[in-house]
Amino acid sequence: MKTKIVSLERTISKVKKLAENKLAEGISADEFLEIGNADNFKIYVAVGKTIGNPASHSFHENPRDVFMLVLEGEIEFIFRNGERTTVKRGQCFVLPKHMKHQCVFRELTVCVEGVYEKGL
Repeated sequence: MKTKIVSLERTISKVKKLAENKLAEGISADEFLEIGNADNFKIYVAVGKTIGNPASHSFHENPRDVFMLVLEGEIEFIFRNGERTTVKRGQCFVLPKHMKHQCVFRELTVCVEGVYEKGL
């Protein structure tokens, strides 16, 4: 098996371009590009920015735990119970599966995200 080497800078640039295209249309951006896959554990570069009133975005949940490392910007999580938490540049976290939440990206935010997708 050949080792896959990915340019993180180039991938971030590609995902930012995808996000900027949506933002230019006045649409919130939440874009992903896969950079690795090992035994159903997938790693992505994600870029997001929320447009408009965050309260208008619906709550959702993920069917699996999600690990995120914030490289640029910050993410505010609003949970169904009203609790809020902000994850800033250089911080990482695991969002437990089935936790209802909203993500708010007040500025263009870049993350590395890892998810175990076996059985989905």
